[in-house]
Amino acid sequence: MKGLSSMGFTNKKEVLKFIRWPKGTPTGDAVREWLAGFDDSTEAAAPALDMDQVAKEGFGPEAHEEDPTAETKMVT
Repeated sequence: MKGLSSMGFTNKKEVLKFIRWPKGTPTGDAVREWLAGFDDSTEAAAPALDMDQVAKEGFGPEAHEEDPTAETKMVT
């Protein structure tokens, strides 16, 4: 948060560009030290899905049959 605006960032360079604290100040150094504690990888590994549990408890499209219209007929 800076002033009355708040932003979300995915990399450290964008954060430093937004807040604009100089390197030699105590606050600037503290912010850079705090940012150094974060992992640089932006992509987290997705957990494996237990499809049996999803079929029992899930409600999204992955919890249903492949084609929900397979057993339907159109009458005109």
